[in-house]
Amino acid sequence: MTSDSQPILPGSWLGVLGGGQLGRMFTHAAQRLGYHVAVWEPETDCPAGQAADRHFCVQDTEDPLPAMREMAQLCSVITLEFENVSPELLRQAAELTHTRPGAEFLEMCQDRLLEKAGLQAAGFPTTPFHSISDSQDVLQAAQQWQWPVVLKTTRSGYDGKGQVKVESPDHLAEVWPSLEGTSLIAERWIEFAAEVSVVTARNAEGEIACYPLFENQHARHILDVTSCPADASLIGLETEAQDICAQIAKQFGVVGLFCVEFFVTTEGKLLINEMAPRPHNSGHVTMDAFRCSQFEQQVRAICNLPLGTTEQLQPAAMANLLGDLWGDEPPNWQQAIQQSTAHLHLYGKQEPRPGRKMGHLNVLGSDARQAAELARQLRSELASAVVADATPAGSPRR
Repeated sequence: MTSDSQPILPGSWLGVLGGGQLGRMFTHAAQRLGYHVAVWEPETDCPAGQAADRHFCVQDTEDPLPAMREMAQLCSVITLEFENVSPELLRQAAELTHTRPGAEFLEMCQDRLLEKAGLQAAGFPTTPFHSISDSQDVLQAAQQWQWPVVLKTTRSGYDGKGQVKVESPDHLAEVWPSLEGTSLIAERWIEFAAEVSVVTARNAEGEIACYPLFENQHARHILDVTSCPADASLIGLETEAQDICAQIAKQFGVVGLFCVEFFVTTEGKLLINEMAPRPHNSGHVTMDAFRCSQFEQQVRAICNLPLGTTEQLQPAAMANLLGDLWGDEPPNWQQAIQQSTAHLHLYGKQEPRPGRKMGHLNVLGSDARQAAELARQLRSELASAVVADATPAGSPRR
């Protein structure tokens, strides 16, 4: 194992735990810089495995330790693209190679209660929360905050999964049977003016780089559109949000890349909603609108290279492309490709499903609002093309 301060240079092997689209885009960025990439993922035809130099496809029924030791001996450093992996597996790898970020930060981000408690103890602004052991705890929280209350599973929740907004005692009685026996956290319902995020990198030398504030809009609890620069009403919070993220990186000794999602309250205050110990969906806009993408930045951070500039080249927006866009045939991508300011990114997933992230569209513009409007328009045209292509044979088409 190299020393913490020694850079890991191109030609080395990098490992990534998780085989989704974030791992795929990390792999592309690493290979462009001359690295080899090994992916750990039980799914055989996964997005990252399609691109990687090697795929450790260890099934859940197998003992993972021999393969993890092999991967750790091959790779100079192992990082994350997915947080629902075993911290113990990461600890096993850390005996043989660098793991960035480490198991402690992963464990914190895996558990909403640990995450909120750790951040609060360190003095960072979080949404108010309570640990929940029974329905009486929820009623007490509501008495303190008033209804509604948000109940979330402490683990494995994303894109709105594992959470429910509880409106009243009667509603609680209705939903509680499906939640009982699950580790839960209650959070105060926040009337927010906006949702924003910051992607931050830190290398082993302690160098820190924060991207600008990303402004996020969600639909059905899934990120829908991200724009940058953020609206003028939010820009005044950018430095504060970046400072919070830099202090989190120092406080918890993070080496690698992570994202913090914030609520902006109606009073203009920042509250941390959650963290991700990896690249983030909102950071995809960096791939075409910034000098250094979040994925190249992740490579630089874990390899202890000088971090890249976070300079933005042009206002831009990102629109997620979900499986809902697919009909019997894929969308007519010409609708997006013919637009010179649009950049299409597809993830190689074979099975489109409603709500499943299949790709994204980055659009450059004269300002972020105009870019977001065009991104939505192009996505709408893709959906219209699917409907048109699904017209039965012999039917009139207009």
